[in-house]
Amino acid sequence: MKFDPFRSLKTAWALGVLCLFVTTGGVIWKAWDMYGPLHKPMLQGWDDSFYYYWLPAVVINHNLDFAPLLAHSGTGAAWTRVPGLDQPPHTSMGLFPNKYPLGWALGSLPFFLAANIHAPKGSTGFEPRYLMTVCLGQMLYAALGLWLAIKIIARYFPLLTAFFAVAIGWLASPLIYYQSVRIWLSHSQVFVLAMALFWVALNLWDNKGRYLSWAALGFFAAMLVVTRNLSAVYLVFPALVIVCRLRSPIAAVALLGGFLGPVFLQLLAWKLIYGSWILYTYTGERFDFGHMHLWQIFFSPFHGWFYWHPLLLVGMMGFVFWIPQRAEGWAWTASFAAIAILNAAWWCWWLGSSFGNRGFEVPTFFAMMGLALLIHRSQPFPVWRGMLATICGLAIIWNLLLFTMYLGHRIERQSPVTYSTAARAMVNFAFGIPASEYRTSAP
Repeated sequence: MKFDPFRSLKTAWALGVLCLFVTTGGVIWKAWDMYGPLHKPMLQGWDDSFYYYWLPAVVINHNLDFAPLLAHSGTGAAWTRVPGLDQPPHTSMGLFPNKYPLGWALGSLPFFLAANIHAPKGSTGFEPRYLMTVCLGQMLYAALGLWLAIKIIARYFPLLTAFFAVAIGWLASPLIYYQSVRIWLSHSQVFVLAMALFWVALNLWDNKGRYLSWAALGFFAAMLVVTRNLSAVYLVFPALVIVCRLRSPIAAVALLGGFLGPVFLQLLAWKLIYGSWILYTYTGERFDFGHMHLWQIFFSPFHGWFYWHPLLLVGMMGFVFWIPQRAEGWAWTASFAAIAILNAAWWCWWLGSSFGNRGFEVPTFFAMMGLALLIHRSQPFPVWRGMLATICGLAIIWNLLLFTMYLGHRIERQSPVTYSTAARAMVNFAFGIPASEYRTSAP
């Protein structure tokens, strides 16, 4: 189907309004409290903090000593901060370790630098001007990623179908949480980079790209890997493009040049912190392929991807029918199988505090593709179209209500949440019953 990239710009405003609406809700959410009496930064949590710590450590403190940031930033609760500082093992370089890759910080660097212009003397990088600028910048990326998802799906389906598939998939998936409230984790940027990588790879597959496109392919691939190392599984289709389409030595140099920049910075950071160029930073955490939890990562009340977000199962069923006779479809299926196996084999297969299973951020795009197929195929049949619209509407309502319960700590974040538990929390919320009266464990 012929694709008009200029016409697709007309849908961007709707995505912008949608993201702005969610962003506004997050900014006024009292838990951020940046300007309230507690002055608690909107950046909170261990993982979130260490993704961010790269920025003030390098730009403001001009070192890679993360211990003072953990001690004084106020971005972590004392029950995690104090034991963390008391950990005896420092690296061989005498520094506090940071196991999280620096790709998220590299993506956020332009916004951090913008906030640092004319910053008051003595700024630490944790003032509202920094946090708000970086947060809004990451949300700009999120909108760009959704727009790219529409552009990709519009290669195969009508533009309006692609728009609805992406919007519905976003509203009914974990992405709405990780591209608004928890923008500080890597998952949103992983989604955006994957969309950019797929878009460039598809153009090269169609023999439309030139040397700059090959450089972009290398850069996005490297950024994806150094943002979340497991995301290397999404390089299957780009690798296929390289094998089948790369013929020019100049293009190969461009590809390698784009790839080496982010990778070299990550290796250099490891060398400076750990004293080694290449290492496994998640010490004590491992994959156990002998005891995988394949069923649980999808269907368990403990953050099961389909259990928490049932519409994604419908979308993936549609994706199965979309795959045949498409090289990219089979490559993306291989990536999905790989990430499922890795998530199932990880020691913490439920991924700790998680709104659904956050390890399937890119497969949400595959579900969007499947939804587009179902929407397109249902158009000539009013009854089926009405049924699908009803299912999508109910799934969105369910997800937004679950999102509200999760934000308000009315359902557990690190324990299983059954449908009955979630429904009971929603009823109590509707009747104004405080969460403290029925929650039995700490959030």
